[in-house]
Amino acid sequence: MEKFIQMLRSAGADSATIINTQSIVTAPWPIYKCQFGCARYGKNLCCPPKSPSYKETQGILDSYEKAVLFRCHDMSIVTDMAVDVAKEMFLDGYYKVIVLGSGPCKKCSECNMKVCNFPGQTAPSMEACGIDVFQTARKNGYAITTLRNKTDTPNFFGLILVE
Repeated sequence: MEKFIQMLRSAGADSATIINTQSIVTAPWPIYKCQFGCARYGKNLCCPPKSPSYKETQGILDSYEKAVLFRCHDMSIVTDMAVDVAKEMFLDGYYKVIVLGSGPCKKCSECNMKVCNFPGQTAPSMEACGIDVFQTARKNGYAITTLRNKTDTPNFFGLILVE
């Protein structure tokens, strides 16, 4: 796993750690916030209502014991970084690897809602799948708060489920 932690750090993550999937918190409210707080809701295959529900996500999490949680300060690199590292994990024999990124997919100016134009290059965000990122981060030793000022350092998280 150290190889993949180093890959994440080299690609721009300021922190990456192996966590127990039981520490990942799911709830219905993150998807609600997508629905009523994001202009991309329903316009993207990686966003609700196309992404897994929080119950489906919990079922997926129950199939794993560990994951890699990582933090970046630039949302635009999180999903691409997670996808690249997951591809390497898969090639190294971790065939069950699954990625959850940060923020909506922006690969296309308008999403083809029938079939992804970039399969294998994107993933839904943790929030879009019903993960409470704040609680999950806090339970795994990360200090995270809402941003009060433009000078505050933002935190964006990615998750790679691996067995």
